[in-house]
Amino acid sequence: MEITKSIISRYENVFGRPMLIGVCGRAGAGKTTITKKIADQLKENGISSIPYSGDWRFKLDSLGRRLHFQQKWEQGLTQYLLAVNQFTWWDFDKIYQDLSELSNGNSIVIEDAYDRETGKKKFRIKIPEIKKGVVFYESNILGGMEILEKLDLIILLNTPDHVCFERIIKKDSNRRSVTELAARNIVTTYSENLFYQMLLNNFHHKIMVCDSNGNLGSFPKISEVTQIPVPITRQTTKMHEKGTVVCELDSVLIEEEGVEEIEIKKEVAKKLKELKEQGHHLILTTSRPHHKAFEITNKLRFHGIEVDRVICDLPLGKRSLITNKKWKII
Repeated sequence: MEITKSIISRYENVFGRPMLIGVCGRAGAGKTTITKKIADQLKENGISSIPYSGDWRFKLDSLGRRLHFQQKWEQGLTQYLLAVNQFTWWDFDKIYQDLSELSNGNSIVIEDAYDRETGKKKFRIKIPEIKKGVVFYESNILGGMEILEKLDLIILLNTPDHVCFERIIKKDSNRRSVTELAARNIVTTYSENLFYQMLLNNFHHKIMVCDSNGNLGSFPKISEVTQIPVPITRQTTKMHEKGTVVCELDSVLIEEEGVEEIEIKKEVAKKLKELKEQGHHLILTTSRPHHKAFEITNKLRFHGIEVDRVICDLPLGKRSLITNKKWKII
């Protein structure tokens, strides 16, 4: 393969230690497959190699990551966007330490390594020492400046986005819905684009771009992500003997919308807490968008008030509540 020939020509310039090669690309691009093909061809040329997967150093398992995303979503849109950025998913400090040890010819052991097949962090990985040869570090995102500077070469797969997504559906549709896979694909593409831009701006001299057959090619097209999927809160129907209390957020529970520092009216908050403790279902109504309402609900939790539902994005103006007994303008 063309990519193997290019690696061999650069390998001759690395002395006294293994060559560190980062292999990156979108999920489904074929990183593991191309790495194995290159390793087999290097072996035929008398060059040994070992694989290192960045996924082994995921900070959380699959369940923990989903719960983390949900928690950050409840804290607001800004926190959620930070959480879904893949730069926060891996423990890059430990990855840097691992690569340093391998570069120095030492073996390493990873406890509680993440396994993509099960989604759990329960495996023990031992990577043998390699005094001379190649260490293939494979990951969607290789890390920040410190790790990228340490790498001798960066292989970027330019597999088209639609091909990557088709492979993901074929591989993971038995454990995730197509809707969930599509949402995850958009989320990961968002942070991968940031990584690609960093590569272009700072490490173009280290990059070798190829397709999944090892043919050298051009840098992949970066498709801009303008919208990020967010969780849908699923409401469950509950029976409340005491009934439902609807409270307007602005002016009733907190000060006017224009006030920057949120001031909760203590008397109203106290009454809502009493009603909640008595078994009422609490609903807040507001003209504020969802991401601005989260800050308020978190503040209410601080005061010991758990709200069952927040209805946001209502039109400005008076509200009319109609029940089976009477109606009243509120």
